[in-house]
Amino acid sequence: MEEYDDGAPPPEWVQETVQKHQGFDLRCVMSKTLEQSDLDRNQNRFLLRREAVRANLIAALTQREKEEASLVNVGSKRKRMAFPGAHVERREEGDKKAAGRSHGGVDASVYIRNGWRMELKLTQWDGSGSTVLKGREWRLLCSLAGFRRGDFVRLWMFRRQVAEREEVERQTNKLCFALG
Repeated sequence: MEEYDDGAPPPEWVQETVQKHQGFDLRCVMSKTLEQSDLDRNQNRFLLRREAVRANLIAALTQREKEEASLVNVGSKRKRMAFPGAHVERREEGDKKAAGRSHGGVDASVYIRNGWRMELKLTQWDGSGSTVLKGREWRLLCSLAGFRRGDFVRLWMFRRQVAEREEVERQTNKLCFALG
């Protein structure tokens, strides 16, 4: 059964991860069975369920995070266009796939059961309105976690304080996820 928050308590490894990184505000975002598209090398992303994004994620994000992740108008399809500062690529003859606006996204640390951490982006895609965790490290994360099609996983969200590089004295609450 596909659930977006079944009320299960966080497993011990998630609690230990949050404690180790002095995290706070732990909450379950969703659970799901991994599909082949979540593991496909060409997709390079983890698809979040729309219901879970609306019910459990949006309210936990800051306004800045919502804007960076294109989650201000969740679930609505937007007209494809270049936004200020967005990188737009043009299709070259012979390219297999045309690339549009760089989706950007909000930086998020994603932890897995064996202690590994990968840096991914949380974003909403323009065309489909789907929300994803994406990035080059997604395939490595799947490999290290041993994820397979049909695996049941839960996505937990928490925050940890980190000093911003520009202003060491200024603290920010980094968006983090635990997946497994």
